[in-house]
Amino acid sequence: MKNLSKKLKAIFISLIIIEFFNGLSGLAGGYGLISDPTAASLGMEQAWLEGTPFNNYFIPGIILFVFNGAGNTVAAVLSIRKHRYYPVVALFFGAGMMIWIISQVAFIGYKNFLQPLYFTTGLIQTALGIILIQNKKNHSYA
Repeated sequence: MKNLSKKLKAIFISLIIIEFFNGLSGLAGGYGLISDPTAASLGMEQAWLEGTPFNNYFIPGIILFVFNGAGNTVAAVLSIRKHRYYPVVALFFGAGMMIWIISQVAFIGYKNFLQPLYFTTGLIQTALGIILIQNKKNHSYA
């Protein structure tokens, strides 16, 4: 039982790290797109948006900043505070990260290593949320 508690505590700490990583990255990336909707300063091309609903990166920047950035940062704070629903919130924003990346690749195609990186962090966050949901009722780990 003690080993399980140690493993769950490690999962809990890993979740917080990933939530902050996703959140702070989303805030920085979103701010970059909002402040420069051409995204030239971020090495992105306006032509990538052809065939999408967007004329520039301003709206995607707002979505990135609010949902992935602020959402994951709030999720991390809820996890630290051990809010009653923090594993569900973690799962929600992890799944949201994966949907964001899948949508991005569907709209503009594969552009760089950040897409699989953030899909993977979203997947890990989702998996950790599921593990903690399944174990929250039965064990004290955090």
